[in-house]
Amino acid sequence: MAALYPTVLLCVYGFFSSMRPSEPFLTIYLTGPDHNLTETQVVNEIFPIWTYSYLVLLFPVFLATDYLCYKPVLVLQATSLVVTYAMLWKAQGILAMQFLEFFFGLATATEVAYYSYIYSVVEPAHYKRVTAYSRSVTLFGSAAGSLIGQLLFSMANVELLYLVIITLVSAVVAFFAPWFLPMPKRSLFFHKSPGATEDSPS
Repeated sequence: MAALYPTVLLCVYGFFSSMRPSEPFLTIYLTGPDHNLTETQVVNEIFPIWTYSYLVLLFPVFLATDYLCYKPVLVLQATSLVVTYAMLWKAQGILAMQFLEFFFGLATATEVAYYSYIYSVVEPAHYKRVTAYSRSVTLFGSAAGSLIGQLLFSMANVELLYLVIITLVSAVVAFFAPWFLPMPKRSLFFHKSPGATEDSPS
């Protein structure tokens, strides 16, 4: 099955990029001893950067995703996630956290590449099945990350710093998957397949 290889790789990427044990505890981590920020700084000066950067980047990223045929944007998303959690681990100060939120906004905006890539490398007959796989695996990864984080923090008393490190490791694992995905030869707007125009109704 030609769809098997890219689907499995994409699902591996989707799972590990979504598994973020530290995410439910982000505010607590930033206001804790590792960063010593106030809740007002976190809520008013840091978190809004994600919202604004996501909104600004969403449309140009959408166009770039189609023009570049998805895969390079997937690599960009994976890189942004690694940078985000590496900065969350090591960087200090409000400005650094604002840059972190920008990279996270970029990672969020480029999610469109993950959800649209698979349709450019498999036949329409497989669309329903690969859609179910690629979407459900991100939900499973998110749920697994939250569960692992809650168990480690609440029951095993693991420091939040280690949850950030686990999240970074998960992002690093995800980083390698897009490099091995096949490069699509068609996209929705800029690189239509030769038969797309002929088959479309006039």
